[in-house]
Amino acid sequence: MKVPKEIASKAERYEDQKKEIDKLYEDLEEFANEHGFEDFWVNGFGVSQEPEGEEQSDGEYCDQWMRGEDSGDGIYYYPIEGSTQYLWIAYSF
Repeated sequence: MKVPKEIASKAERYEDQKKEIDKLYEDLEEFANEHGFEDFWVNGFGVSQEPEGEEQSDGEYCDQWMRGEDSGDGIYYYPIEGSTQYLWIAYSF
């Protein structure tokens, strides 16, 4: 079997983009760990117009739910300087 050039091209693009995504994740994970997430499994990042959950300190918000007695998931929201948007970090514990 020979692979079509289109599929090979997509595989090459995937490889390049995955390298970039892995580097972005590494940088974002470092930020998260510097802000108290070092003992959590961080599984997503993004930007939101509105936060959800309970207000914390300094305009931060936390939306967390339990899956069991000692495990759960959550999304933490940090206000972005000079913006009305929020950086969100999804995590599990």
